Amino acid sequence: MEGDEAYVMCIRRAQLDAMAGKSHRTIESHRGEVVANVRRCKTIRKTPSYAPRGPFPLDDPIGMGLVVDMLLKSLLATGRIKDYVQFDTLRKMRSTFARNYSSSPHGAGEGSSFAQGTGRVRPTSCPSQSDWIQDSLRGMEYRMGFESKVDHGISIDAILECLRRIRDAAEHADSDEEENELWKIGAFICMVTACSLRGYEGYYADLAGLRANLDAGRDGVIPRGLNKATILSEEVCKRLPHVTICLLGNFKGEGGINLHVINVASESQSGLDTRWWIEKLVEVCESEGRTVGPAFATPTGDLATPGDYDSVFRKYLTEVQACTDLIDKKVDVDVYFSLNRTPRRSALTRFKQAGLDPKLQEEMNRWRIVEKAKTRRPRFNMRQHYSEACLLMPVTWLCSYAL
Repeated sequence: MEGDEAYVMCIRRAQLDAMAGKSHRTIESHRGEVVANVRRCKTIRKTPSYAPRGPFPLDDPIGMGLVVDMLLKSLLATGRIKDYVQFDTLRKMRSTFARNYSSSPHGAGEGSSFAQGTGRVRPTSCPSQSDWIQDSLRGMEYRMGFESKVDHGISIDAILECLRRIRDAAEHADSDEEENELWKIGAFICMVTACSLRGYEGYYADLAGLRANLDAGRDGVIPRGLNKATILSEEVCKRLPHVTICLLGNFKGEGGINLHVINVASESQSGLDTRWWIEKLVEVCESEGRTVGPAFATPTGDLATPGDYDSVFRKYLTEVQACTDLIDKKVDVDVYFSLNRTPRRSALTRFKQAGLDPKLQEEMNRWRIVEKAKTRRPRFNMRQHYSEACLLMPVTWLCSYAL
């Protein structure tokens, strides 16, 4: 089916979705009120005080064209998780439409206002913001449903076993290139777990920063009787065994390139040896002739390909699943695990097991506060150096040590 016939079908589908976007009881209540009011007005020969029901102008003030475009994508595009495109993918077209409109001659000329405490408010006649399109998209979501692909966490023991297998494979690699690649991937997995980072955040690791702070905390000692209730001063923190992770990049919510430093425990209670892996990473980079630039990179200095790291991570998780009882045999590793969020979720689970407040994770990675600010944009200086990072060690060190 194509041409006008398909076009009309999409319009009808959009109208049906809009009808389903409102509660049936709400519509029935409004309908009953209209009928009753018309009946009362008829007794005194008064025209009911309702806006005219038509005709609509020969234009598209409600966004019908946008919804038709979305429906066409749902029919013709291929989905990533399912055979079809899901609603969460379709709704991105709305924001694209709105951005296109705001940059058009008409949209750019619309007025704007500012309300302190609630963010930017912009009156607009953009069709993507109409009440009708709100109802249509809500009805579309009800009809389509969704199935998300969420990365699951695993136990710290499973991560340790994965790292052990990567280390063994590196020591028996057939070539120096293969060996170095495995050392880097192992260091990456260890680092994002210890720092509770999302996978993509790990690629911010700065080699020069790691090298400059590598000696700090190497000979540290854990004081006797340390527990989560212990109050750690800056001087005590500096004497703890720790390793400094330096991230350099354009962080969300901040302007320009900024440096972020996280001091984590050299080795966690479970045996996650972050210092050993970071020192190995620096050693491998130096053997490739690199002392600056991204820590996770190719021998030529180009940023590593996330897909390559992720495939190796899943490969060794599959081995862990096959050879141990640390990962349920019924779980599909390729579907439920990836470097994007699995290490972070694993760390959060460990925090809960240790009785730590999950909110401490936000303290370790403060740029995530922006995500919860919605229209408000918190501004804070992310340019932290080693001495400043020591002030946060009561959070970062205790969390990483609990892993």
